[in-house]
Amino acid sequence: MDQKNPGQAIPKTFEGLSYEVETLTQNPDFLNEQNSAVVQLFKNLGPGILRFGGNTSDRIPWTGNSRTVNNGMNSLNTTDIDRMAKFTSAIGWPVIFGLNLGANDPKSAAEEAKYIAATLKGNLNALQMGNEPDYYMFDKLRKSNYSYADFIGEWKSYYSAINSVAPRLPFAGPDVGYNTGWIEALANNEKGILRLIDQHYYPHRGTDAGLAYNDILVKDNALDKYFQTLHDISKRVNLPYRITECNSASYGGKVGVSDVFASALWGLDFMWQAAQNNCAGVNFHSGTNTDQHYTAITIDNGILTARPLYYGMLAFRYATNSNATIIPTSMDNNTYNCSAYACALANGDYAITIINKEVSKNFSINVQLSKSASTISIARLTAPLVISATGVRFANSQVNTDGTFKPNISEQFSINKDTFTINIPASSAAVIKVQTASGTSVQ
Repeated sequence: MDQKNPGQAIPKTFEGLSYEVETLTQNPDFLNEQNSAVVQLFKNLGPGILRFGGNTSDRIPWTGNSRTVNNGMNSLNTTDIDRMAKFTSAIGWPVIFGLNLGANDPKSAAEEAKYIAATLKGNLNALQMGNEPDYYMFDKLRKSNYSYADFIGEWKSYYSAINSVAPRLPFAGPDVGYNTGWIEALANNEKGILRLIDQHYYPHRGTDAGLAYNDILVKDNALDKYFQTLHDISKRVNLPYRITECNSASYGGKVGVSDVFASALWGLDFMWQAAQNNCAGVNFHSGTNTDQHYTAITIDNGILTARPLYYGMLAFRYATNSNATIIPTSMDNNTYNCSAYACALANGDYAITIINKEVSKNFSINVQLSKSASTISIARLTAPLVISATGVRFANSQVNTDGTFKPNISEQFSINKDTFTINIPASSAAVIKVQTASGTSVQ
């Protein structure tokens, strides 16, 4: 690990969650400022970005009126936006909000955008037109030969309508599912308007009958190319990129895969790979429906529950402390499914994250530093089994029913040298905080 040559900073708002717009209309008590436990679960993760979109954002119409008994849950109302604004103010997370492009109604979208911006005020990170528009032809939202040329025409109509009633709002896009060509094209077409480019990522299909937990633990050979492509586009268009919707498997994930401890290891590793590739952040798609197995936070039998993925997010937050700089690392044996990442912290300490995704192999890892360290402390991400849906812990602690979480660091050692050895059991991870011998910044 080379602390003498730190790399790029990890944005403070790197971590994020993503929700369907229908979460606002169908479950008003969940993302609600009065739901103190949910508010606390978000606060545990530090600064972040909350994204609303998904398939339902292109199917739920905007009414422009307050909610009454006469307008059903399949419509978006001012009451829903008011509640969302209060919740996001309580957690301190700005919002990326997806407007309904599926309806192809610029006037309605302009009214919606104006109300959202006026209500969120400074808490609006960006507006988006549509969700995965490159899939519209498959989702029966457009004709079978729908193309980027069609999309950009609609995008410009939306922007013109919105800008006429609410000038100079921030925008992101194109929020595509797979077609990276649309990203660079939109960035070039709308220079000076976009503040962020974005795409989604799901390595597997939740509907795949053969999908098993070990499939999300093995190396994802497509991921390196995915990040490299987005990183290169980001540099060419001079805009940050974000993964605004992602998870271990699409279509709500899969039982025994997306809702077990394997997903925590996958999520932690995915975030670190994204951070190393200059990604501005990731939003894990979540929800409260019973078929949303991949969610980070859910309600099980009436009890608010932090799922395994949430613990992976806690581990990343603990490692980076929402203010960190990447440090180069390398492993001298790439035979095994084990990865290591490091970052320098603002207080002069640094953190090492080691993730052992081998199901049956324990590792004893020698860590070689480029500076001597005085002390180390270890916080472990563990579960009874890699297929455990409960019993997950980070730093010897579990999330309480009121949403609070307090790490319990029991492994602390004085070393006063530039090397140490740590045991990483199979299907587990560890975050090692290292204090330099001088106590000064490693940057």
